[in-house]
Amino acid sequence: MNNAIVAICPSCSQKYRVPKSNVGMRARCKGCGQPFKILDEPPIDDETIFGWVTEDDPLSSSVLGGTGLFGQTFHESTHVPVNNRWVHPAPPDLPRVDFTGFDDEGAHFTFSSRLLSDRDLRCSFPHRCAQCLIRDQLEMHLIVWREKVPGRDAAMINETETRTHRKLDELMKAHELNWFDALEPIETMPAPFKLPFAYCTCPHCSVIGAVRGRVHQHGNQETCEVIVAHPSIALDFYRNNGGRNTPGYKRLLVASRQRRDNQWKSLAVGVRIKLGEWFKPAGGENFLGYYADRDFDQSDRGMAGVVLTDKRLVYKKYAALREYCLDQQGILEIEATPSIANIDIHQNELKVSTLATTPLAASSLARTLSGMSNAWKINVETRR
Repeated sequence: MNNAIVAICPSCSQKYRVPKSNVGMRARCKGCGQPFKILDEPPIDDETIFGWVTEDDPLSSSVLGGTGLFGQTFHESTHVPVNNRWVHPAPPDLPRVDFTGFDDEGAHFTFSSRLLSDRDLRCSFPHRCAQCLIRDQLEMHLIVWREKVPGRDAAMINETETRTHRKLDELMKAHELNWFDALEPIETMPAPFKLPFAYCTCPHCSVIGAVRGRVHQHGNQETCEVIVAHPSIALDFYRNNGGRNTPGYKRLLVASRQRRDNQWKSLAVGVRIKLGEWFKPAGGENFLGYYADRDFDQSDRGMAGVVLTDKRLVYKKYAALREYCLDQQGILEIEATPSIANIDIHQNELKVSTLATTPLAASSLARTLSGMSNAWKINVETRR
């Protein structure tokens, strides 16, 4: 590790760990396709490693060797892969947003409302789910400035905030490099607040509480505030807006590390509130994860599903609320297709519980449970 450095793509800020001997060599980013020169960076320390938003991302392994970095075809003038992967605009030399703090709501950023006319600011959120950080099947949502919504449309605020405006892959396919300009403004709001300010979630995560916007009035001055719940998304947002070399960025690195170490706090605030209505942690019990039920909408995430701790599995769906002890014999029967998984939970005389979830969530639940309890048997059947 003493001979490793951090190589950073200057276009999308993707990070790679490479041998120091490769300084000066040229590589092409696997994330955005931008060619770049590997520069000498400070040695990797534990704080950097734990703070990285790409720590468990397969793209972070290396930019050299047999990684496939040199196997793509690129447009000569734009350095963008021909499959229309989009490159974020280069960050400015000075931050265009101010980081004002991090609390239970998330990271807070402020800027003048005049900057809403800056396209680069409004397209600076990373192409990752704002809740779980995955990069696939992303759906576009727009920040709604509640203080600027006309009174007659106030009842539509929640619908506008949670509605999927476009799917990112389809948008890029249809409009290629002009995809962001194809986003439609929110016509019920005045300029410049109607301009699309987009971020992403996946189909399986709730949009509620992920990213929020506020407008503050100070005399004749209007200040916008953006609150980003997940510190890793906040890191990307701040870096894309020129904040990488600021003290605030280092504070976000620490917050990101702490969040990764705390599974309960990794959940969105709104989800934790809903879970708290039916899940009460016992003394000395460690929360290990929440697995949502796909029969419920994103806005209802937290109202049903499975909570796993180091002592029990708690199931909730509609009127059913059951607890399964991990030190007693039990069975998980998983039937999975490429798009959905059904899990039947069996134990003693308790009624069988069925969770509808994603294959990824089913795999995570099975892996975690099998790694800590020998009393549970896991049967898996896959179908195409």
